[in-house]
Amino acid sequence: MPPPIEILTETEIERGWRFTAHAVQPEGALLPLTLELSWADYDHWCPDGSAPPAAVAESALRWILEHRGDRVLPARLDASHARRLHPDADRAIRASLSPLDRP
Repeated sequence: MPPPIEILTETEIERGWRFTAHAVQPEGALLPLTLELSWADYDHWCPDGSAPPAAVAESALRWILEHRGDRVLPARLDASHARRLHPDADRAIRASLSPLDRP
């Protein structure tokens, strides 16, 4: 089951957005994170612009958390970290944003 994630703040920055969030860890502790999402990554994962930036950030963060293995994540990371974990990340994140997958 994917970890519950809550996006707390969204701030527009020079080349995209910065989000503060936290994820609930399996033992119940909150993991605070800051995630930056560039315009380039947003356009790559959501080329039709149909999802808000926060949804794209949450999808990327969820993918990172589910696929990090035993890696300790820094408190601040870039969404592109996903593709450094695994080359399939781009396809999976894009698929998770498909309008058919959204309520």
